[in-house]
Amino acid sequence: MRILHTSDWHLGKLLEGNSRLNEQEKFINDFTNIVKGNNVDMVIIAGDIYDTSNPPAKAEALFCKALEDISDGGKRCVVVIAGNHDNPDRLTSVIPLASDNGIIILGTPQDVPITGKFPGFEIVNSKESYFEVQIKGETACVIALPYPSEKRLNDIIFESFDEKEMQRSYSEKIKDILGKLSKNYREDTINILTSHLYVNGGETCSSERPIQLGGSLAVNLSDIPDTVQY
Repeated sequence: MRILHTSDWHLGKLLEGNSRLNEQEKFINDFTNIVKGNNVDMVIIAGDIYDTSNPPAKAEALFCKALEDISDGGKRCVVVIAGNHDNPDRLTSVIPLASDNGIIILGTPQDVPITGKFPGFEIVNSKESYFEVQIKGETACVIALPYPSEKRLNDIIFESFDEKEMQRSYSEKIKDILGKLSKNYREDTINILTSHLYVNGGETCSSERPIQLGGSLAVNLSDIPDTVQY
């Protein structure tokens, strides 16, 4: 099974007031050619599809066309999760059209992927932020957790503003969610985890908008299940 992942397209981003959609369209064309040229079976887009929660119509049209081209009429499994820049409702508004080709789009941790048989694969089981897909005789168990903000996790503002306590609580909650979902992994399956998280020890760059305050909304690497293979 050939898997290719990408993220942080930030469609609709402006640079000093100038649209970058032309550049982004060229990137997507190149990316699609790579996918098709390498016979990729599953494409994972791990969040921040858009640059803002209210993307321009042209950015949404570009994204929809990208999904259509990459999916190739349901011959290829495509998975999309929301990042911290994305509006879950806007992102998932295309599900009625995307689901015809088996494209999975998840906006919040509570979203349940579609199931069904499509030309190139079959989604045989799903629950919140999780699905199993069969491709060419192989089965992949995929945890697909959209950006888990405190609000999206139904958390209430912490009574304590101690950063260490906030960080511990958030990371442990993510650990609990991933731990429960990873129980679906099996020895004879390809076990995948995709999410949009800030992980302690990861590298950042100045062009990225912070998704956490200090370390309060960061996840410890040790809190990610060791049964994850990719």
